[in-house]
Amino acid sequence: MSAATPSDLFDPRVSVILSGSNRALLNWVAYSLVSHHRGGFVWGHVRLPDEILEDDDLLTTDVLPPERFLTVSPSELVPDNFRGNVALGGLARSEAEEDSLRRFADFLSLPDQTQRLISELPGEGPAPVLVLSGAHRLAPLYTPELVGPTIRRIVEFGGPVLIVWAESRVGARSEFDRILLLGSDGPKNWKDAVLSVERGWPTGPLTTGTEHRLGDLPPVASVLARHL
Repeated sequence: MSAATPSDLFDPRVSVILSGSNRALLNWVAYSLVSHHRGGFVWGHVRLPDEILEDDDLLTTDVLPPERFLTVSPSELVPDNFRGNVALGGLARSEAEEDSLRRFADFLSLPDQTQRLISELPGEGPAPVLVLSGAHRLAPLYTPELVGPTIRRIVEFGGPVLIVWAESRVGARSEFDRILLLGSDGPKNWKDAVLSVERGWPTGPLTTGTEHRLGDLPPVASVLARHL
């Protein structure tokens, strides 16, 4: 991956969705993509109260630093466009520029938890990748027309985004800048798992329409080999 290493896949800021049917390996591959990013990463996981993780899942290990990992319930990530619109209506009577007002309203429309996370990010240097695993659990809360604007606002105000979607079918995946599909039966056979690039990067091996065995895709393979 000489022309597109994990350190620059998210620079400039982009939104990436990684989907597939095996949750455990999806999380490991996501980690391999963000672990070298020069801005670091913050990992959120949408967790259900009765969720049981597989023994070989990344989230059962101590690989993710505790200060970079948080769990949230689906209800904590519900968007609030009404609040943003109310704020816009109230502020429109001031002398601030319309574009600034719109940006403020867009920020307020993000979920409270997302606003708090963004407000705590460093103000200087490369923005960390904002990873969200278990994102398929938000599907009932987000209509297709909400997905694109929400993702773009998070990228604008927070940083690059990597969504980990543990289902093969993704209704609104066209709203993302980059689309990766992972075919696999689990971490034990990770070397033969195939990463398909539905919408890729303009340079490097991960261009649109390409397919790669994870075992042939350094430095992703080097990261997985250390842990699996």
